[in-house]
Amino acid sequence: MQSGSDVENVIVESKLGILRDRVLVDGREFAVQRGRHGWRSVPGSREGIGRVRYDGWRDRLSIQSPIGSIEIRFRWRHTTFAWRGRVYRVGSMLGNRVTLFLGDRPVAVGKITWSGVRFEMMDPELRDIERELAVGFGLRSQAIAMAVAIH
Repeated sequence: MQSGSDVENVIVESKLGILRDRVLVDGREFAVQRGRHGWRSVPGSREGIGRVRYDGWRDRLSIQSPIGSIEIRFRWRHTTFAWRGRVYRVGSMLGNRVTLFLGDRPVAVGKITWSGVRFEMMDPELRDIERELAVGFGLRSQAIAMAVAIH
């Protein structure tokens, strides 16, 4: 099991715009391609391309990476997802913060921005899907902001 000291300060940020989407990893920019049925193609941190889709009607985030797939079904409380034999919990996205936990320990901490999500800390266990997580949570935060603005 990883200790809290193994957590790295890697900045992973999604920038989702009207005309183009991208993800930045420690300042290095990668283009995110829009596909059919709401899918986004994200260059993975390893060889291969990951895919991300947020379904606002079902409040569900689907991630398909070259290493594995996850589906996060958001609930009012206790939203969890499994990755590599561990169960992670998604903290509340209220107050412009996004935190993922392993047990009680934060393993990814970020904030919601105007154009997506900026993760300021990411556990090495999540590095293989860090870009997909940033894009996915960015898509969800934009959908929530749009819903609030409409009402």
